[in-house]
Amino acid sequence: MKNKYRNTDSSIKAGDLILTEQPFAFVLSSKEQGSRCDNCLEKGKVLKCSGCQYVHYCGRSCQKDAWVDHKWECANFKRVAPKVLPDGARMLAKIINRLYRGDGHSFRSFYSGTSFRMWKDLMSHYSDLKADMKRMDHFTSLCGVLFEFLRDISLPNTVELMGLYGRMVINSFMILDIDMNSIGTGIYLASSILDHSCEPNAVATFDGKTINIRAIRDMPCLDWNQMRISYIDLMKTPYDRQTELLQNYYFLCQCDRCMDENQIKYAHAAVCLNKQCDQPVNIPWKEDCQLVRKPEKKTENGETDNRILDEEKTDFSEEKLESDGKSDTDAIHCRECGTKYTEKYIDVFVKTMEFTHVHLQNMERASVAYVDVCQYCLDRQAGVLHPLNVMHAATLDHAFDALIQVQHWDKACEYADKLIPCFRFYYGDRNPLLGLLHLKYGKILVYKMESEKALAQLKCAEKIIKMTHGDKHPLYRQQLLPLLQQAIMEA
Repeated sequence: MKNKYRNTDSSIKAGDLILTEQPFAFVLSSKEQGSRCDNCLEKGKVLKCSGCQYVHYCGRSCQKDAWVDHKWECANFKRVAPKVLPDGARMLAKIINRLYRGDGHSFRSFYSGTSFRMWKDLMSHYSDLKADMKRMDHFTSLCGVLFEFLRDISLPNTVELMGLYGRMVINSFMILDIDMNSIGTGIYLASSILDHSCEPNAVATFDGKTINIRAIRDMPCLDWNQMRISYIDLMKTPYDRQTELLQNYYFLCQCDRCMDENQIKYAHAAVCLNKQCDQPVNIPWKEDCQLVRKPEKKTENGETDNRILDEEKTDFSEEKLESDGKSDTDAIHCRECGTKYTEKYIDVFVKTMEFTHVHLQNMERASVAYVDVCQYCLDRQAGVLHPLNVMHAATLDHAFDALIQVQHWDKACEYADKLIPCFRFYYGDRNPLLGLLHLKYGKILVYKMESEKALAQLKCAEKIIKMTHGDKHPLYRQQLLPLLQQAIMEA
């Protein structure tokens, strides 16, 4: 299927589809093997390939469609069985096969009538990659697997292979299912033209393995040099977002949102002790806790001015303490109403942040949230962390998903009410994750037969999802519309 793209001469409205593209290469995540089709990625009843007994298809149509791409790996899977090929090695093997056996080097993926991208146009960040020990270790391990798996292909030399690896890891998209969970990885040549911003004007969504790029802001015309999507999860401090982008994509994000002091002051904030004041109060809770990375400034001779950097680091770290003859704890106060903080309250805040930080890390590593742990964290955070504190928001997010899993609907609704303002603050009001949150909340309310509340949430979901996914996407047509119609009838 050829790419579909928007005419660049016309104005762009929020919700307009500007690019639809099939992957240059893709793999289904190994954790999804046996539950999804390896070709269309749909979830359901699937059958094993009779040859390799590794990949699965939902029917003959998908098996036939995938055979040109699968036949070379089918024999290799069979030969190395029962070993399981890592996802990264399988993706790199597919890229090598397409480049050296197929049309990979000449393939053009168009994003306008005259503009296209080819494999050679993708950046490999070769020098950055060589200096990245973690990725070099990964590359070395993949090479060992590939030499065993691809015995029937003459592999490129190490320098060329590292270039292929660099292009793969830098330009890969996570393929997301209908619930915005990662189910695979794909290389999309035309879509790779999109740069990152923490305040994007476009969004990438998926229908199976097909990527759809939609505008989420009105624009006078389509200028691909100005189009931005988010490469990462945005519900983090600016410092954490910048660190993730530096580690994975080798650039320091300096978008307006990362440099916005309003974002910075809420990230690790305490709640004001004055119940009539809703302003955030910043209290240092660990040493050298930076909330944003500032770009290096050079002196006239080209050297880094460390004095300038140290000053700026202080300005954008946790709120500076005033030391006019008083102790540090006496100096901490709300800048809006002047309420001061006692040493006892500061100690409670620090211990709450440390406790939450540890448990959030544990839940991330476990890939699952525990209701009792989340509840205990939230109980400790009550009246201590600001409602928009990023750790409080992350805990609410984990708790909401965990409560849905165990079907504790009343508590899930309580947390959803608190989570919506957090999502708006960190993701913006036109993010598919916010639309999905409204949809989940509305679905619970329909089940609870609170029709008017459900209708309000589902209308919010419709406004966002119609813009980010379009009115023909399965999320809109198969999940949202039936619930919306039910809520309208009952209300």
